[in-house]
Amino acid sequence: MRGEYIRALKVLDAGACRAVEPAQVFDGRQPHTLETLAEAFDVSEPAIDDTARRAAGQVERLAELWNLKQTPEEAIRRTLRDIARRHRIALPAHRQLDRQVNRMRDAAWWRRALRKRFQTVELLQIHRGAVHNHASPCVSDKALKRFHRQRSRNAQMLASMEAVNESTGEVRPLDELVAASQANPSNRRRAMMVRIKGIEAQAKARGHVGLFVTITAPSRMHARQHRSGQANPTHDGTTPRQVQTYLNRVWRRSLRAAAHQGLAPYGLRVVEPHHDACPHWHVLMFTAPADAEALLGVLRSYAMADSPNEPGAAERRFVVEHIDPEKGSALAYVAKYVSKSIDGEGLDGDDEHGGDGRDGAARRVAWARLWGVRQFQFFGVPPITPTRELFRVDAAGLPGAALPAAHAACKANDYAAWLSACEAHGMRFSVLYAARPSTRYRDETTRAIEGLRVHAADLARPVDVITRVDTWRIQPRQPQHATPAAEPPWTRFNNCAGLDFTGLFPPTAAPAREPGGSWSEGARGRGVPPRAPLPGATRAEWRSSRPAA
Repeated sequence: MRGEYIRALKVLDAGACRAVEPAQVFDGRQPHTLETLAEAFDVSEPAIDDTARRAAGQVERLAELWNLKQTPEEAIRRTLRDIARRHRIALPAHRQLDRQVNRMRDAAWWRRALRKRFQTVELLQIHRGAVHNHASPCVSDKALKRFHRQRSRNAQMLASMEAVNESTGEVRPLDELVAASQANPSNRRRAMMVRIKGIEAQAKARGHVGLFVTITAPSRMHARQHRSGQANPTHDGTTPRQVQTYLNRVWRRSLRAAAHQGLAPYGLRVVEPHHDACPHWHVLMFTAPADAEALLGVLRSYAMADSPNEPGAAERRFVVEHIDPEKGSALAYVAKYVSKSIDGEGLDGDDEHGGDGRDGAARRVAWARLWGVRQFQFFGVPPITPTRELFRVDAAGLPGAALPAAHAACKANDYAAWLSACEAHGMRFSVLYAARPSTRYRDETTRAIEGLRVHAADLARPVDVITRVDTWRIQPRQPQHATPAAEPPWTRFNNCAGLDFTGLFPPTAAPAREPGGSWSEGARGRGVPPRAPLPGATRAEWRSSRPAA
């Protein structure tokens, strides 16, 4: 039986290898250079769809065979690792075997995994000098075009779908719902500015000072020189994704060390790419005036731990600006960095890379999507999910004084009042989730937000607030059958007149039908118009039966 299983596995495996493009499957026995990998991964979207469909079908057939033969778990994991290795993708980030199999038998999961290989294509463009200020800033032209095509496909997909409320039957176009949500860049930018404004107002109320810090990676991680765009001779081949991991590690370690000293900064960090796609961080933070120097000392020590003595490190690697309220607010200072990383609204041009502000924003968003970089992250403040969830409910029935105050702040879009209410009443929120059957993966459940659990000083016990009652499903948009427009009648009078209607023609003797088929003259010598045609009569037959003038 084991021999039969192995033979079947080889047949299925060989068939799947023949089904996909040869350049996208690797046997692992021969070394591959960056050029050969990039050439193999630089494929069109239809090719990715075809490869994803065939690879998912292969795992689907193998899964049926595994269930039939009761294959050991280790053998299944070994086969999945081999399939992932040949396609140069990472296994699903789940420890449970059934969850791994479910994802690898899904074509949508394969499409996402295969698109990550575009990072290798872009890395080759960086090495070849196609990404810098004198060529294409932040991302290559090839990656930017791919980004715009993906946006167009997403828009077409949203326009073809609709959301249906399973409780009320309400139907809403999906693209309209997305345009009204945080997925809309304009809404996202405004929401972030409201939150930053509230944090700054709270900092002023506390008497805290604002600091704007820029953290840059060591020069060996930059592929190109800043002014000339020439290749950096000290570049060690670090990818933008690896640089982001390095900066994130520096940040987490520095905050951990600051917490050990009793320092608790709060604010926002923004990630941007240099012209050669190497990321750097801008951090807007607030802290007590007495803690500012100690906090900056901790951050500087970790930011400069790698290559501290290289030329220009002291001037460029860690830059601090103290925000002076008399010269401008922190909101005005950071607004430029937020806008040019979302949609470029309000920017006349890109002061770093030149060109139009919207083009620069599109390049930064394309860069973040390509390398999987989170552009914005707040720290030291409560999460935003309770604020958005509490906005959904009405004030009626909310117990105590703290919860209505927080709800009023949400409805007024006053994040400073929200922070004040949470601090004054000791409010804490935890998100409630409901388990629902997964619509994509068989025999799995997903978590959906159901409401909030509120803890406050004026509440005797935690209170559960249900914020989501209705359930929606996504389906293809159904055709709308428009009501046909009214058409003129065949005759000059209403064929639907009542039997007693005599307004147009007074009662006369019934006309006689002559043998030739024409109508005889009436008593007054006039041609009596015939009745309406029979249902089967055509317009030509109706006209031919009328008397000549």
